[in-house]
Amino acid sequence: MSSHVGLEGIRIGKLALADEMMLLGGAMLAAQKLEFVLYGMASHLKEKNGKFKGLNPEEFLRGDGRKTRETLGAIVKEFGARLLIDGEDLNRLVSDRNLIAHNYWRLTKANIRGGRRLVAPEDFLFGFTVRCEKFIGLCQGWVAIAKKAAAEMEGREDDSPAQVETHIQAYLEHLAKRAVVK
Repeated sequence: MSSHVGLEGIRIGKLALADEMMLLGGAMLAAQKLEFVLYGMASHLKEKNGKFKGLNPEEFLRGDGRKTRETLGAIVKEFGARLLIDGEDLNRLVSDRNLIAHNYWRLTKANIRGGRRLVAPEDFLFGFTVRCEKFIGLCQGWVAIAKKAAAEMEGREDDSPAQVETHIQAYLEHLAKRAVVK
């Protein structure tokens, strides 16, 4: 890939520039995937006249962005506590997402004398992606529990695939840790 765009041999830190760009793209995709999952969850909790009125995952995917301008941070602030996934880890994730989206270049490439630098950007990007996937798993556990509860209330069998149990277990463990901390 790098030979086609003139990036061969360019290294920034431990990785070639092309590899860093792949990590950067992966981190942004993971953040967008988490944002989409949270939009879907929040769509079930929205208030009739609130900021997220008319919110649904379909609009998020098909819309042109006018109705989904709220950021990951706004969704977390509005719904994180009600989804029982709020906390310092999620707030840090939102801050790191904002750093990647708005300040990554400045903190890694601008070389501003006396300016703040991001130490080990490759490790930071990889760790960020892993943390996004962890929260996505927690969200999938929340959704699976909600689906099971809805099925029980309607007197039908829950037909979720067996692998969903892993996400449910992760969410329940998260809740148990949360209860110990509070």
